[in-house]
Amino acid sequence: MSSEHFPKCLKCEKGVLVPLSDFSNNAVAIKYKAWACTNKDCRFFVVLRGGDVYYGTATSEAAR
Repeated sequence: MSSEHFPKCLKCEKGVLVPLSDFSNNAVAIKYKAWACTNKDCRFFVVLRGGDVYYGTATSEAAR
């Protein structure tokens, strides 16, 4: 999928939000568990954790 199909980041309006996948504790693939802005200066993200939605800006601790 090319970047023109990804949503524009409304926080910085420079990057796009790209999907990130992960695996559950049972090794089941979870598609689109998180979305992150491609603009390294923005660092905006949206993530699903335990059925809850979290969003904000990544800190240096969270970025590890």
